[in-house]
Amino acid sequence: MTFDPEFVAYMAMGVCGGFYLFYSGFREMKIKRTIENIPTSKISTGAVGSNVEVKGQIDSEVQTAVQAPLSGRDCLFFSIQIQEEVRSRRHSFWKTLDQFYSHDGFYLNDGSGARAMVYVQGAEIKREQSPKKFLTRSNRLDELPGSLTGALTKHRDKLKRFKWKNSSWLFSNRIRFLEWCFYSDEPLYVLGYAHSGLRVNIKKRIKLKFEYFFSAKKQIEQDDSLKDRFDENRDGSLNPEELERGAKILGLHNQTLQEKEEKEKVEDPKPAVKMIFRNTPPHPFVISNMQESALVQKMNWVSVLKLFGGPVLALGGLFGLISSFT
Repeated sequence: MTFDPEFVAYMAMGVCGGFYLFYSGFREMKIKRTIENIPTSKISTGAVGSNVEVKGQIDSEVQTAVQAPLSGRDCLFFSIQIQEEVRSRRHSFWKTLDQFYSHDGFYLNDGSGARAMVYVQGAEIKREQSPKKFLTRSNRLDELPGSLTGALTKHRDKLKRFKWKNSSWLFSNRIRFLEWCFYSDEPLYVLGYAHSGLRVNIKKRIKLKFEYFFSAKKQIEQDDSLKDRFDENRDGSLNPEELERGAKILGLHNQTLQEKEEKEKVEDPKPAVKMIFRNTPPHPFVISNMQESALVQKMNWVSVLKLFGGPVLALGGLFGLISSFT
């Protein structure tokens, strides 16, 4: 047999791909069993610090609605994945270049009186619907739809490998944009390691600002009731030490009230968060809009396909490598 470097390279890729498929199938089966074995918990009562399964909806009261750049539909969360077609003489496949999200995460509400914050980066997203697609070529990127251009511009700092500039016509290749969304009132399933969202409020010592001290000092000097309040030795007048101590107490009180009022004016109301889900290896992290039974069934046949198909692919590649050197 004539030695063919490209054939050898593909056979080696087949061996590596087969091992990866087998590993991926084993991992898929392990996650499926985890889903089957963990009961659904309420966010308000679930045990943080362990794998937790919750079901609910994105809280539309606190999640900002956006318009999906490809479908144009109103949604609460979207993802755009950018892929590039890689071609050879015999094969072609889509290689993922980048992915960005409309938000870092979303609030999940299950009606239990508490909410969970779900940070999507690194999660396995399993959806019923196929993603919305848009195809173009790398030499025609300036002809993208305006909504997609706007989303790319807004999230430009998140693009690491995608080169947003036209290539030459001679070296152009196909580029594919994939969009998936989560909508209002859409049931969502989340399995992951639950971190605590509760924070212990530690009172920090407030440093008195000079303007509040000076204002309180003048206030005491002009108010007889305040003079009487801070007259510690009850001699009917304030000495410099009593005046200074009183100005510190009253100034700190006034400063605390003022800062609290200003904070309440500018601070957006946030929901009470009991749990935080984020990618925490080696724990599973799955987000899906599918019914649990349908999700388990899909993961079952996918894992079986990978567990059997991986070794077949690896053995085929190994046989090809042996035959090419004999």
